[in-house]
Amino acid sequence: MASPRIAFQGERGAYSEEATRAFFGPGVEAVPCPSFRAVFEAVISGRVDGGVVPVENSLAGSVLDNVDLLLEFSVPLTGELSLRIQHCLLAPAGLGLADIRRVHSHPQALAQCAGFLRQHGITPVADVDTAGSAKKVSEQKPPNTGAIASRTAAELYGLTVVQEGIQDGLNNYTRFISLGAVPKLSGSRSKTSVSFTLENTPGALHALLGVFATRGLNVIRVEPRPLRRPWDYIFCLDLEGSSDEPRVGEALDAASLLCGSFRVLGSYRVAD
Repeated sequence: MASPRIAFQGERGAYSEEATRAFFGPGVEAVPCPSFRAVFEAVISGRVDGGVVPVENSLAGSVLDNVDLLLEFSVPLTGELSLRIQHCLLAPAGLGLADIRRVHSHPQALAQCAGFLRQHGITPVADVDTAGSAKKVSEQKPPNTGAIASRTAAELYGLTVVQEGIQDGLNNYTRFISLGAVPKLSGSRSKTSVSFTLENTPGALHALLGVFATRGLNVIRVEPRPLRRPWDYIFCLDLEGSSDEPRVGEALDAASLLCGSFRVLGSYRVAD
């Protein structure tokens, strides 16, 4: 049986590639894409079997680009895992911490290391991804410039690890989801994700949440995203449990009756 082709955003050595291998095993054919949108488009077009994208970081919060793309594209969520992120300050050989004035990286990585950068007077420069920043710094060698990326990226692109673990907290985790193809995860927990709209009336959201509360279901996350109409919102909601469970399925049916629009984004296994 051929290994699945799974799209991720970034260059080789990106954290998303590491997550892809954690989802689908070391033999997966990981396909780099230039943007998050390109990952979704590759899955929708059938050029790949599935995709992997980050949706939330424990320090920097939601990756809103991907939340919005989940709402835009009809691609099922099929799995979730949390990956511990150890950011490294990388630079060409010969540069030390005191020499570095600027660092390139993805905006999420820069946000996760903001305290370290302020402490050392280093200017953050937003770029398309972590590994791509490492590759650019390696090839172009701009003066007094480093990158924030993984140790794997340092090895791939011939950079020195100036300092490891520069994120602003020991418990720095990113939550990744798989799209399309179903990974083989060992976790015993399940989640269901939905999106919905409500009339802008008093108690509408309270009533919707009550559908889950009265059935003993734990709502983990509720996040509003703006619609094109001013001050109207579409909500994303995650709850514990699988849609195959009777009380979850019953709750979803009841909730849908209260909503203007209602869509199950996926019901999936969560890796331990």
